Amino acid sequence: MAKNTGEHRQFRIDSMISNFFILLLIPLLAILGFKYFAYQAPPEVSFEVLGDKHMANAMLKFRNNTAGDNTYEWNFGDSTALVHEKSPIHTYAEYGDYTVTLIVNDRYELQESIHIEKIKDDEPVVVIPRIAGPKQVYVGASAVFTCSAQGGSSWEWQVDGSSQMNSKRKSVKYTFTKPGYKTISLVVDGNREFTAQKKIYVRVKPTEKHNITSAKKSDGEIEKDYIPETPEVYQVFKEIEKEMVKDESLPTDGELTVMLQRIAEGVGDKEKFLKYFYESNKNLMARCNGDLMTFEAIIKDVEGKNILIKEFSTERRNSTNIINVTIRYKKKRGSKND
Repeated sequence: MAKNTGEHRQFRIDSMISNFFILLLIPLLAILGFKYFAYQAPPEVSFEVLGDKHMANAMLKFRNNTAGDNTYEWNFGDSTALVHEKSPIHTYAEYGDYTVTLIVNDRYELQESIHIEKIKDDEPVVVIPRIAGPKQVYVGASAVFTCSAQGGSSWEWQVDGSSQMNSKRKSVKYTFTKPGYKTISLVVDGNREFTAQKKIYVRVKPTEKHNITSAKKSDGEIEKDYIPETPEVYQVFKEIEKEMVKDESLPTDGELTVMLQRIAEGVGDKEKFLKYFYESNKNLMARCNGDLMTFEAIIKDVEGKNILIKEFSTERRNSTNIINVTIRYKKKRGSKND
């Protein structure tokens, strides 16, 4: 009769095998965790073509409504070069049907079809003006500004509401004698429904800038972007505010820039600033630093902050109707709420 010892065999995993699986599991968990936290929802790609009529040899504005800070690639379907601007302007040389492709961040794609009509012999061509020129210039230096739009037979140039105009040449040269923000306006063929505006900044010469700031700058002080505060510029700001009280028409982009800057400094009139936009277009919002924002939200974001406004541009149907607003600004050190 066999002897029962009462002993039971136990199943055991070798320590080398268990360590191998643990070492294999750690990098897998790390990869999964990285992908989980690094995942970002894809942007909603969207754009529209402004204008009621799309005709050959007419400039078309492609407004990009994709939110966020992205990269863009436009293919207009007519064998022209790819464009990497956010909201470009394009002209089709021939009428017909085209497929417009927008690729965002090199992977998210949207295609839309567009029909370009043939221009009738008795129908005038509307030229949407564009201004090409420097964004900054020194006091006493000359700057050349050119209408980059195709077509047109007359050009009217104006600087900050002055009477200095030129209705014959496509390019014009200006010499600026005072520092500060200046707005260049252009009307083509007398069509004031589409008025192009370009805001530039006239700077003091570097040698003069050094003489003004060196006496004020203390050791260890952080150098900020230089904004001249001469009596002439201050007087210009005061005159702009007086004109806006008397004149019911919309202020220029330069005047709106001054108003937003003064709101950030805590001395501007917020209600007056909002009135110009909401009386013009009740549903209007601004494309601000790449995001679509209400003007109340913009005021809340800049109020009490030390900001540098890089762009403040508007698209207008006429003198009383703003249809699109683009604002870019940078918050600098030294904000009141920091």
